[in-house]
Amino acid sequence: MSAESEVLQPKTAPTSLNPWKFVPLLYVLQAIPGVVVQDLAAIFFQDLGISEGLILTWTSVIVLPWSLQFLLGPLVDLSAKKRKWILMGQIVLTICLTIAPFLLLQGAAAFQASLIFLAAMAFVSAMTNIATDGFYLLACSRDVQAKFVGVQTAFFKVGKLICISLVPFIVGNLMQFNNVKVETGGNLYFAIKGSGDKELRYIKQADFHLEQGELVTSKKEKLLDTQGKPIAIPGVENTFNIQNGKVEIGKDSVPIALYQMGKVISDNPNDSSAKLTSFPTKDSRDTFRGSQATRKVSAPYAWFIALLSVAIIYLIFMLPTFKLVPEAEQDVDPTPEQKGQFVANLARTMGILAFYGSAYFALSSAWKVGANLLTNLNPKGLAGWVLTDKVKFLGYQTELSGVAAEAIQFATCLPIAAALWIYLRKSLKGSEMGETFSSFFRQSGIVPILFFMTFYRFSEAMVSSASKVFLKADLDKGGLALNNIQFGLIKGTIGMLGILAGGIVGGILAGKIGLKKGFWIIAILMHLPILFYVFASFAQPSNMIVIAVIEFVDQFGYGIGLSAYFVYLMSVAQRGNHRTAHYAIGSGLGSTFIALAGITGGVILTATSYKIVFLSAVLFAIPGLLTLRFIPHDDEIHNSSS
Repeated sequence: MSAESEVLQPKTAPTSLNPWKFVPLLYVLQAIPGVVVQDLAAIFFQDLGISEGLILTWTSVIVLPWSLQFLLGPLVDLSAKKRKWILMGQIVLTICLTIAPFLLLQGAAAFQASLIFLAAMAFVSAMTNIATDGFYLLACSRDVQAKFVGVQTAFFKVGKLICISLVPFIVGNLMQFNNVKVETGGNLYFAIKGSGDKELRYIKQADFHLEQGELVTSKKEKLLDTQGKPIAIPGVENTFNIQNGKVEIGKDSVPIALYQMGKVISDNPNDSSAKLTSFPTKDSRDTFRGSQATRKVSAPYAWFIALLSVAIIYLIFMLPTFKLVPEAEQDVDPTPEQKGQFVANLARTMGILAFYGSAYFALSSAWKVGANLLTNLNPKGLAGWVLTDKVKFLGYQTELSGVAAEAIQFATCLPIAAALWIYLRKSLKGSEMGETFSSFFRQSGIVPILFFMTFYRFSEAMVSSASKVFLKADLDKGGLALNNIQFGLIKGTIGMLGILAGGIVGGILAGKIGLKKGFWIIAILMHLPILFYVFASFAQPSNMIVIAVIEFVDQFGYGIGLSAYFVYLMSVAQRGNHRTAHYAIGSGLGSTFIALAGITGGVILTATSYKIVFLSAVLFAIPGLLTLRFIPHDDEIHNSSS
């Protein structure tokens, strides 16, 4: 190890500062940009009418900076004090969060502009996160780190709670539809039915509102179509109209089940049933009255207001950090020689990112073409993997077929990845950055540690990724069709309370009984709640209490397992003299595998259903549990040297 790195990372234990003065604030701020990009982006793109395919593809790409923190760690470690990185990063993020809402008002270009800007914001956030985590390791002794990890995780979740509860609540209220009234005269009736009713009820007047994407009364009775099914309004619609015995939704219309003197009024004059007559008749036109429903505020302006509120909240939390974040004894400036390598290190980092991206797109193309070939085995069951005749790029229509587009992408990206690999091998050899990476992967027991990072959180990550789409997906697509207010309550408030409680309990368990003895218990408590989402995918419950319990239990279990994961990751990071970089490498690899879990869930969902996704997550829990049998623990790690 070089003398320079000895100056940068002293081997003596850090003198602990009072973590209550700075940790809660830093980790609330760390969470907010991540929630905007990783969680809220998918929701506001959906509300803006972007197709699910584009959302799944590009939101997976723009979160890559967090997955690549392990590549960015050495750049932070070898360029400036962690405190300086934190404060400058927060200033830039405040500016980014202020600009982001205005991009949603750009009409047709909103999607493209937002993607580019969100990716840049993710990059800045990832660098700031590395500095924050590194500062935590340098400012707190090892004992304080282990004892405080539950609080650290808890306040990170508070930051998430602020965003994922507040923003959907604001948006949901702004985007609410007005109630609609249906009224008939003469002998004309329409049918409604409650979820527990066995028989239809025939009435002449009722007010309806949207709940789980369906038109229901205040008593939860649903308006029915002529097939006896509840009439559903797709979540992307901004307006619908009820008139002439039909619900008009965009270019489509759904006939309402109307009854006159005991006879069903049907849209089909050739219906073979003797009870059906053609619709509409002159009398029914005269005696049927409906109304139009529109949102209070359009989606772009609703999201503009909500995201601007987030920027103001971030600014309020950010300002005190300049005074409250202390100078840490071990947070020292890099040597002049290391600072002189900043430009070279930046070039290496950009090369690594470019390699990662080009390799990702090359492998993605190979997979899509292969999956397209697999559809020949089961054209109906695997229809979601069929490549289209003509593809869109960033929302713009092209004349290329899906296969041709993927072939061009593969032929372009693969040579770039190969050239970057050759460049990086030469550039990193003998450098401080190269030594930082190699020292991490030279650790004893690194193979089981890597398997642990891959599989321990894989199944729960699949559930976490899929559940966000599952909760908002329309009922006919297998989801629960929650609106934004309900989504914010369930995924935000209830889910965050669950993970906060689980994080604190997990930290206590890890501190009291130790990971070596308690990891199996903790891991089982983490994975069992996945079965609750399996139940939800089959039952599609409409009761909000049931949905809340499912989310709370799942997130409580995840919180328990997550605390143990980070305690173990911190113990691995204590090896050698690059604690900040090693922690960033470990957490970045973990994030990469989490992204892979989300992509895997998306691939399964495209070809199958939410039921299969959640059942698959149960199976992926098995290798995650098995890794606990092989990873090194406690004294084995602390007594090892790099």
